[in-house]
Amino acid sequence: MDYHKQEQTFIKYMLCTHLYQEKARECNRLEGELRREKNISRQLEELVKLYKSLAKYGAIYVNTYSQDCDGVESYSSSVYSSIEEYYQCEKDFAESVEGSCSWEIVSKKDARPQEECGSFGQGWGIN
Repeated sequence: MDYHKQEQTFIKYMLCTHLYQEKARECNRLEGELRREKNISRQLEELVKLYKSLAKYGAIYVNTYSQDCDGVESYSSSVYSSIEEYYQCEKDFAESVEGSCSWEIVSKKDARPQEECGSFGQGWGIN
C-alpha cells in the first residue's frame, strides 16, 4: 500500500513537471512574440513620425548628442529630405559613437540653433 502511494505521488510529480515545462516553453514563445510585436510597433511609430515631419515641414529634423571616449561632448542638428537619407545618417551616427549619445526627431522649431552646435570640453585629461 505504501509503495502504491509513492508510485502515484511520483507519477503526479512527473505529470506536473511535464506540464510545467510545457507551460514554460509556451510562455517563452509568447514572450518572444510579444517582443517582436513591440519592436514592430516602435518601428511603425518612428515611421509615422518621419512621414508626419515630412508632411508638415518638408523635412526631418534631428537633434543629436554624443560623448566620445575622452569625454568631449558634441551637439548637432541635422535636416533630412527623405526617409532613406534619414536612415543612412542614423546608421552612420550609430556606427561612429564611442560613448553615450542621443538621436531625437524634433519639430522644426525645436531643432537646435546653429550657435548651440559643436564640440565642447577638453576631454578627461588622460595621458
